[in-house]
Amino acid sequence: MERIIGIDLGTTNSLAATVIEDGPEVVAPSGENPITPSVLTRSSGNWIVGEAAVAQRLTAPEQTVYSVKRLMGRDVEELAEEIKELPYAVIPAQRKLVKVRIGTEEFTPQELSAEILREVKRRAETALDETVSKAVITVPAYFDDAQRQATRAAAKLAGLEVVRILNEPTAAAIAYGLDERKDGYVAVYDLGGGTFDLSLLKLSGKLFKVIATHGDTRLGGDDFDRELMTLLRERLLAEHPEVTFERAETQQRLRKTAEEIKIRLSGSPETAYTLELPECGIMPQGLVTQAEFEERIAPLIERTLASCRKALGAAGLTAEQMDEVVLVGGSTVVPGVRKAVERFFGRKPHVAIDPYKVVAIGAGIQGHLLAGGRRDFLLLDVIPLALGIETLGGTFSKLITANTTIPAEVAEMFTTNVDNQTAIDVNIYQGERELVEDCRNLGRFKLRGIPPMPAGLPLVEVAFRVDANGLLIVSAKEQRSGTAAEIEVIPSHGLTQSEIDHILEESFDHAISDFNARQLIEFGQTAARMFRGIEQCWTVAEATLSTEERQELRTQMDVVRSSMQGGDAAALKRQIDALGELTRPLADTAMGRAVLEELQIAAG
Repeated sequence: MERIIGIDLGTTNSLAATVIEDGPEVVAPSGENPITPSVLTRSSGNWIVGEAAVAQRLTAPEQTVYSVKRLMGRDVEELAEEIKELPYAVIPAQRKLVKVRIGTEEFTPQELSAEILREVKRRAETALDETVSKAVITVPAYFDDAQRQATRAAAKLAGLEVVRILNEPTAAAIAYGLDERKDGYVAVYDLGGGTFDLSLLKLSGKLFKVIATHGDTRLGGDDFDRELMTLLRERLLAEHPEVTFERAETQQRLRKTAEEIKIRLSGSPETAYTLELPECGIMPQGLVTQAEFEERIAPLIERTLASCRKALGAAGLTAEQMDEVVLVGGSTVVPGVRKAVERFFGRKPHVAIDPYKVVAIGAGIQGHLLAGGRRDFLLLDVIPLALGIETLGGTFSKLITANTTIPAEVAEMFTTNVDNQTAIDVNIYQGERELVEDCRNLGRFKLRGIPPMPAGLPLVEVAFRVDANGLLIVSAKEQRSGTAAEIEVIPSHGLTQSEIDHILEESFDHAISDFNARQLIEFGQTAARMFRGIEQCWTVAEATLSTEERQELRTQMDVVRSSMQGGDAAALKRQIDALGELTRPLADTAMGRAVLEELQIAAG
């Protein structure tokens, strides 16, 4: 059967999983971390994705993009607060799209997410030694139609067919095998880098159903980092009031230090830090305690608990009725979060599976099932927010209510309010308010060709169909004349099909040159690391290598430098390999000396 992998496209990290002979596992090339940071940097007209890009956040902050997921399906007004904190430029574009500007180039969030997906796909193919073209991709349960469409568009740009878009909490429950319970209720608390979801699942026999969900697409570990950044700013200004934070380098050093503090406090009651700010000529130090950190993030944690209360209220349940509680997302490793969840639900949550990997594993299992693998359960997801149309006076007429199980189809009759009206605009919205001005516009189309009739006489049936991926198709038909129109909703925040096709054509046209350019960058970074290692060990070389050997080494370094200036990645790789062969005796000697020194110190 053709393999369908699962992909967790995260705000902070992304990874893939699949089912192999031993069961579900995350996948990565041998010896490599399966987690790919969702970070990319632009260099010489090409993208570098993952760990190599993370290192550029300090040295090239304006060219390095992260937290792309928070930009998906959002406009500039909605992102106003986030944009203030970002070192790269986010600008408005047509149809309420936002774009990221790097130098003279502009990119949509879909294009940026596609680069991350492309890297995850490449690593999975390397690990599995096979081509991958289909995937189950996870999204927060609270993602609306615009964000789900944006995710699907990004996957298509990356060369992936999305077989199913799966809610992240549902994927986590699948990973834990909770569907194998005979019955009960499960709460899935999912706090990642940029989003939060609380999903309530009802398990009954082999029926696996999401009965309610609530969350916040702008709440996560990034916000924990911001609280620590604020603390560091306050301390810094108290000692150095002259310091400003306008420079992108300063902002990124603050962010990097805040992330490091957060990570260390997950395993220690306090941690020391050094904030290196060479651009300001200072290097302040300090101590942050877990208690200080928890006090800072307490309001954010309370926001997650407020969502828990709303989801429970929508389902008519109490926290005490939950049979299981599952923690998902990297931010749930924070002790303050775990303690708050345990207090709220009155029971210890499941943490056996790495919270960074659990969503991808669940998606991998779902992909295996859809590919024809055996697993006996029925998966039912829900629509997070009501779907409907604008009616007279700007009111929102809900056709499909929140928490309706998908797939779903609903139709209602409407009529005209003006005599001899021959066309009707169908404006599609998603939200929970009564007026469309308070809801989110997803798209619009026009039903033309209605025969002229008095107001109230035409009968227009508007039908909403939501497929298994949570994606929406809207149709309208005038019953008396048979005039009909249909649209697969491309949100006002999304890319049109022609735009996607154009981007795909460009990627195909430049595939070979782009791959060569990418390899030139990566091989160049490898060469730079080798040069630094040789220079650091040169005193050992002078003591152990002959004059001829040292000269041959220097000559080959010059050859590699020359190849770095050329445009042939394969030729550069050959010269790097040759340099590697020449450095082996030096590396062996340097390693032997280091071991000997350690032994002498130990012998004391």
